[in-house]
Amino acid sequence: MFDSKKVKDKNLKELIENEFKKLYVHFDQIQLPYLYFLPDVSKTNDISLKAIIAVSSKSSITSRLSQFLDELLRPIIQRAIEPTAFINGTDFLQKLNVYVNNKKNDFNSKTIGSPKGLLLSETLYHIYAFHWQKLLLEKLSLETQFFGRCQNQICFTWNRSTNELHEILQTFGREHSNIEFDMKIDSSVQFLDVHVSNYHGTLFTRVYHDSNSQKYTLPYVVGNSKRAHSHWLRSALIRAVRYCTSVYDFNQERFYLQATCLVNGYSLEFVDHRIHHFFTYFDATSLLSVSNQDEYDKLHRRLMTYIGEQKEYHLKNKELEKNNQLIRLNYLHEFGVKHEFNKQLKEILSKNLVDKNAPFIKQQLMINLSTIHQYSLNSLLSQQKPSHPLFNKEKMFF
Repeated sequence: MFDSKKVKDKNLKELIENEFKKLYVHFDQIQLPYLYFLPDVSKTNDISLKAIIAVSSKSSITSRLSQFLDELLRPIIQRAIEPTAFINGTDFLQKLNVYVNNKKNDFNSKTIGSPKGLLLSETLYHIYAFHWQKLLLEKLSLETQFFGRCQNQICFTWNRSTNELHEILQTFGREHSNIEFDMKIDSSVQFLDVHVSNYHGTLFTRVYHDSNSQKYTLPYVVGNSKRAHSHWLRSALIRAVRYCTSVYDFNQERFYLQATCLVNGYSLEFVDHRIHHFFTYFDATSLLSVSNQDEYDKLHRRLMTYIGEQKEYHLKNKELEKNNQLIRLNYLHEFGVKHEFNKQLKEILSKNLVDKNAPFIKQQLMINLSTIHQYSLNSLLSQQKPSHPLFNKEKMFF
């Protein structure tokens, strides 16, 4: 006879055991965090050092508790902040264009930014910021206006007098003295890495370069710098198309990116190959020879819709990683064809890494393979091993 009470008790026991495993800490795997210092240039004419504590998410004594709380809190706060949250400059521009195209009134842009304080987790930071953001919205009465926040910066539209805005913000600052903010009001403003201009009611945007930052510099990378800088150039070109409304501004940014690679020692062949591949991939090779605004507008719209595809891919990988179905592996590679090797290696790993005790849906693994170049014995020996529960199984050999 079927005993529903026993089944419920069994399910409850399994649930408690699973949650306990999530929170249980293996002390032999705990590592002390690293402490290093980075310059803080967020304030004008003031540079200070900020202490950064960095530790692997798998080796911190509080990592499991932090992950458990984050899984509980993040969905709640994410739903609350989503309507007024900017992920990055591209997301900001996408939402700004939607607002401008749906509104027939004049466009005026105002930005507020606050200096960074103590390092908090992203979720707790959003909870705190959402509280004073809600209070500010009530003060400004912006129910029908454009308003959004990314980290500690806010951008919103304002169609009333500047003096009225100053009075509201000064009152808000006095009531909440723990919040510092700087305000910029102009026909042209910079928000994140975007330059926004209001020219006779028409919106113009382009990439913004901070005058205090050194020009023509490539990001610092560890390992295969050629591969990383190839990816950076492609990402920077995609960002340039999304940000620049004018084909002239895009070409200026493209020339700047090409010059950056050349100044840092990359050959003209290296740059031309990746530029040509970018335009070929997005079916816009005509823009290499002719600066046609209509053709550029097509490319601009194509890459703005490309955002949705990237988000979908990111969410899919995030879900796979959460279910321990995503495995990332690196292997040494100096030269030669990699396609056939990657194909055979994925087949071998897929057959041998399947957890037979897991449900069928969780037996489907996604394996991402990438190559690395080792230039010294020290970098080879100090490389961190890939982490995945399947690699911790006993008698797991390749």
